[in-house]
Amino acid sequence: MGIALFIIALIPYIIYLFGISFGKKPAETGFPREYPKISMIISAYNEERVIGDRITNLMQCHLPRDSYELIFIDDCSSDNTLSRAKTCLEKSGIEFRIIANNERMGTNRSYNHAMKLARNPIIITTDADVFFEPDAVNYLVGRLVSDPKNAAVTGELLPRSNQNNTTKLEGTYRSYYGRMCDWESSVDSTYNFNGALVAFRTDLIRRIDDKRGADDANTAFEAIRKGYRAVYERRAVVFEDVPQSFKVQYRQKIRRAKQLIEATLANLDLLGMSRPFSRFFYPLRLFMYLCTPILVFISLFLIIVGLLYASPVILLVLLGLTLGIGVVWPQNLFNAFVVNQFYLVAGLLNMGKDTRTWESTSKKGSK
Repeated sequence: MGIALFIIALIPYIIYLFGISFGKKPAETGFPREYPKISMIISAYNEERVIGDRITNLMQCHLPRDSYELIFIDDCSSDNTLSRAKTCLEKSGIEFRIIANNERMGTNRSYNHAMKLARNPIIITTDADVFFEPDAVNYLVGRLVSDPKNAAVTGELLPRSNQNNTTKLEGTYRSYYGRMCDWESSVDSTYNFNGALVAFRTDLIRRIDDKRGADDANTAFEAIRKGYRAVYERRAVVFEDVPQSFKVQYRQKIRRAKQLIEATLANLDLLGMSRPFSRFFYPLRLFMYLCTPILVFISLFLIIVGLLYASPVILLVLLGLTLGIGVVWPQNLFNAFVVNQFYLVAGLLNMGKDTRTWESTSKKGSK
C-alpha cells in the first residue's frame, strides 16, 4: 500500500522527467535587435549590507544605460537601506527614482504602486539581494520580444555560491525545477516564475494581484488569462544567497511555498481555457502541490510501519543506506525531493496567514 501510494505521488514528476528528456525544446532567441525602453523596479527591505553591491551589479550588466530607468522602492526599512541606495545610485549614472513607502506594503503592493509611475513599455521586477549575470537582462528581454504572443518571461534563479550542503541541495532542486518550467514554456506557458527576475509588457499587464499568492506567479497567470504566453528563459541567470541557517531558509521556503500554493488555487478559472497549459500542465501542478506532498509522507510512514512489523532488519538497512547516501552525497535528487515536499506540506499548513510583507532572508541581512 505504501509503495503504491508513493508511486502515485511521483506521477507528475515522472511525466515531467519524460517531458524534459524527450519533449519539445525551446527555440533559442538572441539579444533584441533594438532595445525597447525598460522600467526596472527593485523592491527592498533592510538590505543595507548588500544594496551597494547590487547597484554595482546593475552597472556591470551589458545593457545600454539609456535603455532603462530604475525605480527603487524602500518598504520602510529600519536600517540605512534608503540612504545607502540613494548615495550609490547618484554615483552610478543610472536614471533612477526612489519611492519610500510610508507603511509596510509588501512586494505586490509596492510593485503596483511603482508600476503606476513607470514610463516604459516593458517592466522588469527584481529584488535588492540578487545578482544578475552580465547578459541576463539581454536574454530576458530578447525572449520577451521574440514572439508577439509572449507577455511575460522569467529567468533562471540559482544559488550564488555552492560551498555547503544547503546550497548544493538547493542547486539540485533549482536545476530540475528550471528544466520543468523550460518544457512547459516550450509547449505553452509556465506560471512557476522566479520573482528575482521577471519582465512583462505593460500594454497587457498593468497590475499584479496583491490579494493572494506570489507576485511572480500572479504576473504569469495574468498573461495566461489574457490569452498570451508566460515563458521561462534559462539563459537569463540570476543568483541569490541561500541562507546558511536552516531556520532562516525554513522561513523563506515556507513563505514561498505558501504563496505559490495560494496563487495556484486563486486562478482555478483558467482550467476552463482550451490550451495545453490549462488542460495538461495546470492540473499536473495542482496534483504536485496539493496531493504529492501529503501522499509522500503518508506512503513513507506506511512503508516504515510495514517494514517495522515485517522485517525490522531490512528497515534498519534501508534507513542506514539512506542516511549514508545523505552524508556522502547530500545534494542527491531524492534528498532534494523529500525536503521540497516537506516545505510544501508546511506551506499548506500555513495557508491563511498574511505574508504579503516580507523580511530580508539574504545571508547579509540575516542575523
